[in-house]
Amino acid sequence: MKPANELAVPGRKQRPRLLMLAYCFDMNGSMEDRNGWQRAVLAAAEFDVTVLYFPTVPVKELLANVPCHLPSASIRFEPIEMRWMAGLLKWLGICFALYYRDWHRSAYRRAKVLHSENPFQLSHLVTICGFREPGYVWQLDIPHVWGPLGGTHNFPKEFIGSLDIWNQLRERIRTAINRYQLKLCRRVRRAQRKSVVIAATSGAQSDLRSGEGMNAEIEIELETGIDHSIDLPRILRGGGRPLRLLWTGRLRAWKALPLLLHAVAQLPKTTDVRLRVLGSGSCKTEWENLAMKLGIADKIEWHAWPSYVETLPHYRWADVFMFTSLRDTSGTGLVEALAAGCPIIGVDHQGAADIMTDQCSIEVSVNDWDTTVAGFRDGIERLANDPAEWLRLSHGATKRASDYHWKTRSTAVFKVYRSIIAKQNKEPHPAGNCTSEKSA
Repeated sequence: MKPANELAVPGRKQRPRLLMLAYCFDMNGSMEDRNGWQRAVLAAAEFDVTVLYFPTVPVKELLANVPCHLPSASIRFEPIEMRWMAGLLKWLGICFALYYRDWHRSAYRRAKVLHSENPFQLSHLVTICGFREPGYVWQLDIPHVWGPLGGTHNFPKEFIGSLDIWNQLRERIRTAINRYQLKLCRRVRRAQRKSVVIAATSGAQSDLRSGEGMNAEIEIELETGIDHSIDLPRILRGGGRPLRLLWTGRLRAWKALPLLLHAVAQLPKTTDVRLRVLGSGSCKTEWENLAMKLGIADKIEWHAWPSYVETLPHYRWADVFMFTSLRDTSGTGLVEALAAGCPIIGVDHQGAADIMTDQCSIEVSVNDWDTTVAGFRDGIERLANDPAEWLRLSHGATKRASDYHWKTRSTAVFKVYRSIIAKQNKEPHPAGNCTSEKSA
C-alpha cells in the first residue's frame, strides 16, 4: 500500500528517486525553511523526491501547496519527530547541536527503511546551511550531496576590539571551534570525503578545502534565493525627502549596526537621511542608547522583526539597503533588496562579496573600524547627492536579482544531480543494501 501522502499513478514512467533531508521545511517560514521547500519543488521536476523534515507543518498542508505543474506523486513528505529526550532539550532551549544531531539519527533510521523498500539513486542534505552537522545519511550506499554549506566565516580580527568582553570571548571561541571542526573533526571529514559538497560562497569553498584530506572539487551555489516576483525597475528618485536607508537582521553584536550608526552621525548636515532598523535582539537597548549619544535618534525608526511577507514592503520603501554584518554566510536581505530594485551599500567580504557588484552596489572595504565607517558615510552621501547614480544602481539591482530567483536556479540545482545520475548510468551502482558504514 502506498503511503497516505503519495498518490499511485499506474503506468507512470519511473524517474530517479531522490532522498532529501530538510530539517527546516516550510513554504511560508524563515529563510532556511523556504530554501528547503524551494529545492524540493525544483528537484521534483525531474526526480521523485522524498523529503524527511521536522514536522512544523502538517503533511496535508504541504501537499496542498505543491505546484500543480509537477507530476503527480512527485513529492512525498516524511515527518521525522525527535525522540522524547531530544524534544525535551529543544523545549528547554538547551544546546541545539545535541537535539539536532539526534533528529539526524532518527532520520537515518527511517532513511534506511525507505531505501531497503524502494532504493533511492541519491540523497541530499539541504538544511540547515552549516558544515558542523553532516547527519548520517551519507552512510547509505548511494551518492550523497551535502550543501550548500556555510557557517565557516569568522569575525574579522581587525574588529574584535569593537566588541564587549563577552562577545569578544564568544567570537574567539567560535573561531577556535571552526578551526577544529574544519581541520580535525572526524565526522565532518568523513562525511565530506563521501559526499559531493556544495559551498554557499567562494569563502566557504576555500575554508572547506582547507581541511586535511578534504575533496578539492567543491561546487559553489548560494544557499538562498528569491521566491516572489521581482519588482519592475524603479524610476528616478524624487527630491524633497530624505534618502531612505534600510537595515535588517538580528540585533546581535556580529551584525555590527554601530558601523552604520557612526556613519550616519558623520554625514554633513545637508545630507538628509531616514534610517529604518528592522529586527530584534539583545543589543537593541544598547544600540538605541548609542543612537541617542550620537545625536541621531530622531533619524531612526526601530521596528520589531515581522513575518516574512510583512518584510517585503520595507524593501520597497527603502532607497538603499545597508549591510554591515561582520560575520555571515550571505544574507537573505541582500537578495530581497535586489528584488525590490534597492541598491546596496555593504561590507565587501564573505558571502556579501559574491552577491554585490559595482552595477548594483557600493562596496565598503573591511580593513579597520574607521575606514569602514568612512566607507558607509561616503556611500550614503554619494547616493543622496547623485540621483542618476542611484537610478543606475537601482536598475542594476533589478537585473542582478534575476540571477537569484528560484525559477532561474534549476540549472545550478540539477548540475550536480545530473552528473551523478550520468555517472551511475555508466557505472551501475548496486542498490538495496542499507549501509556501507556502521549504523549511527
